Amino acid sequence: MVSNDTSNGLLNRVQVVPISSQTDRNYRAEAAITLNDQPRKAMADQITTVSKRRLQRRLDQLTMDDMEAVARAMRIQLSL
Repeated sequence: MVSNDTSNGLLNRVQVVPISSQTDRNYRAEAAITLNDQPRKAMADQITTVSKRRLQRRLDQLTMDDMEAVARAMRIQLSL
């Protein structure tokens, strides 16, 4: 989830960055991350809003370095 804590607490929907296990190629708006000790990529070019009901379980928590990489990818994707 990349939406802010206030929205997460008040609304029934959140913004998420999808994560893929297909890591053979990373584009500028994608960030190489590690999730559950496995290489993954966060795809900031596919930011979406989903209902909290669709989220079944927490996969893991990203390290600060991985969070910064996702933030960089989001800045690239959302730059005007």
